[in-house]
Amino acid sequence: MKRVTINDVAAQAGVSRATVSLVLRDNPRVAESTRQKVRGVMADLGYVYDRRAADMRTRRGMTIGLVLTDVRNPYFAELSMAFEVTLKDHGYVVLQGYTQDERARQDRLLDVMLEHRVDGIILLPAKNTSAEDLRRPAGLTATPHVLVARRVADYEADYVGADNVRAGALLGEHFGSEGYEDVAFLGGPVGSTARAERLRGVRLGLKRHGVRLERNRSIGTANDRQGGVTGVEQLLAQGPLPDAIACYSDVVAFGVESGLRAAGIVPGADVALGSFDDIPEAALQHPPLTSVATHPERVGAEAARLLLERIDAPDVAPRRVLLSPRLSVRASSTTRRDATASDSAARSGRRTT
Repeated sequence: MKRVTINDVAAQAGVSRATVSLVLRDNPRVAESTRQKVRGVMADLGYVYDRRAADMRTRRGMTIGLVLTDVRNPYFAELSMAFEVTLKDHGYVVLQGYTQDERARQDRLLDVMLEHRVDGIILLPAKNTSAEDLRRPAGLTATPHVLVARRVADYEADYVGADNVRAGALLGEHFGSEGYEDVAFLGGPVGSTARAERLRGVRLGLKRHGVRLERNRSIGTANDRQGGVTGVEQLLAQGPLPDAIACYSDVVAFGVESGLRAAGIVPGADVALGSFDDIPEAALQHPPLTSVATHPERVGAEAARLLLERIDAPDVAPRRVLLSPRLSVRASSTTRRDATASDSAARSGRRTT
């Protein structure tokens, strides 16, 4: 007589193979009604669970790889801490590596982690990463993994991140409602899907107020303080300052503030500022920085949850979790319209309102 398999049970019960696997492991995510149905089919078909074979297939090293771009950014630090805390509660140890936004470093880190047979990987893709780049490392597609913060076009995988388009639209709409007609977007690596999505959102938000963000007002830089300083230098070289600057991240905004002050321009009073991430330091700036929260702790916790589920049920369809952003309006974007024209603004050649 032919031996009854897990596929036979799934077909008879009208559920997926992954669901049957979860029932066999007594996973609490399966509804009680589904659990009873599957157990009933097993009894009817005479299915016998070969636990020894299953243990051999699911033997784990209890290690997870975490690949980020730069731990010095507080956003990534908060994300990684939330991720590690969640996995620690499940008995896993996290191995971390940083790509510095370079694909060659990313390839090497992925190869090493796969060689050490980690049970899963969380990856924040380096800029310009393509689907083909992620299909290249031997074993990655067969290893449970979740992408965070940056999507990769045409690549099927679990993903967790903020809704960057909506985040950009919130900031763009705010600038438009403040009456700003000339807006720039500074920072973020060109080739990053997160940058492209935030820029697109800002443009959509401004468009609702009849404002257009010109192509030359979008300046890509590294996602760090120096990137913000560099962005300001390039913006000043164009001539008059804009009414407002949307910064790719809070860290970039901190550099923008430094660059403006070095040029004798007062952030908030001479030019409005807004950014993304809303890390704790944003509210402590002078003036306090308007920022859109992108929830790094929740991204880390959700990524850990998806990865644990993927390890338990590798056959489930890829899932996409987009977290709703939240705009916190502060003085950096609301005081300019009441400011008088300053000597520094006049020296920089910017128009006044």
